[in-house]
Formats: sequence, structure tokens, C-alpha cells
Amino acid sequence: MAAGKLILKKNDRVVFLGDSITEQQLYTNYVETYLASRYPQLNLSFFNAGWGGDTAPGGVRRLERDVLSLNPTVVTLCYGMNDGRYGPPIPEVIEPYVAGMKDLVRRLRTAKVRVVLMTPGIVDSDRNAALKPVNYNETTLRQLAEVVLELAAAEKLPVTDIHQLMTDVNAKARAADPAFTMIPDSIHPDPAGHLVMAFGLLQALGVPPFQATLDLDLAAGTAAGSDGVTVSGLQRTEHGHEFRLTLPHLPFFVEPAARKILPFLPFQETFNRLTLTCHGATSAQYSFKSGGTRTDAVARAALEAGIPLQALWSFGPVAAAGRVLDFTREKDQIYYRLWRTVALQGSSGGEFLTPAHEAARETAPVLERARAAIVKAGIGPFTVKLVAMDIPGELLDDGDFIRSWSVRGPFPSTPATDSTDFLGGEAALTAASPTLPADWSAQDLDTIIPSKALITIFGPIENCCAYLLTILESPVAQDAELRIGSDDGFALWLNGAAVTDQLALRRGLAVDADRVPVRLRQGANALLLKVSQGGGDWGVCARFAGLKKSVIARRAAKASGVRSP
Repeated sequence: MAAGKLILKKNDRVVFLGDSITEQQLYTNYVETYLASRYPQLNLSFFNAGWGGDTAPGGVRRLERDVLSLNPTVVTLCYGMNDGRYGPPIPEVIEPYVAGMKDLVRRLRTAKVRVVLMTPGIVDSDRNAALKPVNYNETTLRQLAEVVLELAAAEKLPVTDIHQLMTDVNAKARAADPAFTMIPDSIHPDPAGHLVMAFGLLQALGVPPFQATLDLDLAAGTAAGSDGVTVSGLQRTEHGHEFRLTLPHLPFFVEPAARKILPFLPFQETFNRLTLTCHGATSAQYSFKSGGTRTDAVARAALEAGIPLQALWSFGPVAAAGRVLDFTREKDQIYYRLWRTVALQGSSGGEFLTPAHEAARETAPVLERARAAIVKAGIGPFTVKLVAMDIPGELLDDGDFIRSWSVRGPFPSTPATDSTDFLGGEAALTAASPTLPADWSAQDLDTIIPSKALITIFGPIENCCAYLLTILESPVAQDAELRIGSDDGFALWLNGAAVTDQLALRRGLAVDADRVPVRLRQGANALLLKVSQGGGDWGVCARFAGLKKSVIARRAAKASGVRSP
């Protein structure tokens, strides 16, 4: 189906039906998140009915229980990987698939459900020697793909040829890197492969392109947007410029594991483009601040040429889109656990516990409304600050997360030893500008997914702790509230004075979980955090509320070659 003719309608209930590739909850989550973010006014609902090892005939057998019981209006079908039996395309393989797919379409259309077809994807035979002799991609899977395309033509159904799309994208990526793979176990795509599948399914659903622009002329003080993007209030500030921005919808957040495919797949350019062009800039580099996050430095030349805001992962709306993707994952896992873990395995007799599945269905609308509220909060209007980076550090206003830290660790530690002074003088970091030994490292803390901030730095690790130090330059003496979230516990020193010690806590990170009153002196202030870790996620985030004047956060200088005791 040609892009630009969206087939979805208000209050549609969409079910993704397929095998383990659907059950992975990746391409389905990407499509669901994109549609819920771009079309919140449609009030769409989504359910994943993927089942590992399933085939088209298997989908027929469980259609009533797992799909029709959800009262869907739209069902996507993605079968074929297992139907091919990982062997040659003999009649015993092709015929059951043809019959199963036709039966699924017939039953769904009888139930007045709109059907969207997907061909099977591809395998990576370089990672499974057994698939090479049969040329599983070129023979069996290609034949099954043709079955789907013929069925779509005969029934006049929207379809996406995932097999051909993945083949083409994979060839481009392999030309750039012969070792590339988006199917590491040979059968199940990784997030990059699933982004390819999501791209194809969005096309089949008729989603029109989104290619908005945002134009600023700092010298003239004018700004304009296209495709529903509105800009107002552009003005000069002490540290750069700021403006008010409202988006028609949230952008899509491409998670890190999927980004390797972006050079070879026009996902961003087609469905997720928000280009900012800025003229009249006078500083060499700028950073965007919004929603408590700030981007890395962007060169003036890049601003003049036009930068893709959707690829500035810490830009406020993009970071908010990441939270929507996280919410979708949690939402779909709740449904999955009730449907599969409780309903199927909760009875010693092995029968399906329908009340558990009913509870899953009843919970879904509540979670959809919660996600819609998150989406609405992310599109604005909100203030975007374009900060000149000739400021010596990171400018902090109320609500801005502190990113610039000097970090040392990790140190082996348990709840019994968390209080150990691993610095040999924690309270000694009192100087206005302390000079640190060389084993402290400069880090920008992850404020998009703060629960994993320290894992990003140190990797997965258990039973330890680490220190983080930042220097806060305050133009005046002022009282403020320091808001901290930590996983697990934390201790805090300000200018050498112990403020609070909650190292014994064992908890997940909640933003602003602890609110600590502090007084900043005029000039430099040394803020030291110690964060404990038991296991699992490990992270911390900190920001101010109640500041009378903005402060600058910067890392302490290091003395080359001098190590801590």
C-alpha cells in the first residue's frame, strides 16, 4: 500500500499475530510506540499475540482464544520462518503454509477484522551452517514470501515484503562491513533487524512521511516551523538564545542497539525527520537544553547546514520519546505475563485461565491512557535554550540534570562496608577547585536512562560503590533543593560537610526520590556523591529546584600522574 493513506481509524484495536519473532516484542513495540506517539488522537490499542515456534496452521488453532477474544479491528500476520522447517521448499512445506495463511485471512475477514500481511524475514546463514546447503533465504523463505504477496493481491490486502526489505538492507550493511549482522543467532533479528521490520510494517499501514523543519534566524529574531511544528518567543539571553517549541507529536526514539542500521535504512528520513536550521549564530558551538536534559555540543557550521534533532538523543522531546518506548515495553510485559505466565501456567491442570486473560484485557486501556498522558506532556509547549558553549562548563537552571562529573571507582563494597572511606578523606574535597589525582575520570552522566548511568560507565557489576564529584559555580550565595534519584543508596557531601547518608538503601531509581535542602556559597562549591550498588541496574541523577540564579557545573582539574592513595 502506498504511504500516505493511513488505514488505521479512531479506536482501532491492533493485534500482532506471529511466531517467536513477534513474541520478541521489538518490531511490534516500535510500531506501537510510533503510532501511539504520532496519532494519540486515534486512541489506538495494541496487543502482542506472538508465540515462539508457531506456524500459520498453529495461528489458526489459537485464533479464537488469543486474538478474536481481544475484539480486534486490525490484525497483522507475520508467519513463515518456522513454516519453512529450515529445509528445502518441498510441497509438504509450502502447502500447509498456503492453507494456514488463507484460513487465517478467511476467519479474520469473516469476523470483520482488517488484515495486514507481512512476508517472513530472512536468516543469517553465516551464523548457522545448517542453513547454507538449502539456501533457506533464496529458496524456501522467498517462496513463502511469494505466497503472501499472491494472497495479498488476490484478497486486496495491504502487505509488506519484509523478506526483500531485509535482504536489501542487509546487503548494504554487509557492503560497508562484511562482518555485519542484524540476526546474531541466525534466526531472530536483533533490535536493528526489528527496526527494519517496523519500517516495512509502517509502510504497509499507510503511515505518511513526517519530514518537518524548524528555521531560526538568531540575528533577525525570527523563527518558523513546518508540518505542525510551531515556534515562538525567540529571544536573546545572557547565555545564548531561547524559544518556545510545540510539536505535533513526539518523535520516535531509536534505542542504541538499533542505531547501527540507520545508515542503511531511511527510517529517520522517512518517518521521523525534524530538521533544525539556524542562521546568525555567533559562538562556535551550542548545546540545546529542554526538559531537564541537554545535548552534546553542536558546531555552528552544522546548525547552518541543518541538524537532525531526532538524532540528538538527549534533546528533551527525543528523551521523552525514549520514556514512552520504555513504558510500552513495561505495558506489553504486563499483558504478556497475565496472558502467558498466569493464564497458561497458573493452573496445575494446565487449562487456560480465562479470568487472568480477561484481567490482562481490562488492564490494557488503563495503561494506554497513562501512555497517552506521557506523550501529551512531551510535545510541549516547552522552552528550548540554545546555550553558547563558550561558557566554561554546564549551565544549570531549575530542572536541569547535572551531567558533568569526575568519577572514581568502582570499589568492592557490601552493605556492611558501604560506609568505608575509600578516598582516604571523603570530607577533604572542600577546596573551591580541588585538583584530583589521575585515577578520576571525566564523565557525562546519562540523564535519559539514569537508572543505567553507572552501568554505562563501569559495565554490569555487583557489590560495589563509586564516587562522583562536580564543582558548582554559583554567582550568589543561595538556598536550593537538591533532588536525587539513586540505585541503590547514596551519601552526599557539600563543601566537605556531610549532608545525608542513605548508602544502606537497596532500591530502584526514581527521579527526585530524595529532596535535600542545601546552601550554595558564592563562587565554587564541591558536591560529592557516593553511590552504592548491590546488583542489577546502577545509576544516579541529581538536579536543583529553587535556584535564584543559574549555576555552572564543571569537572575538577586532574593532576597528571598523581594517583589517589
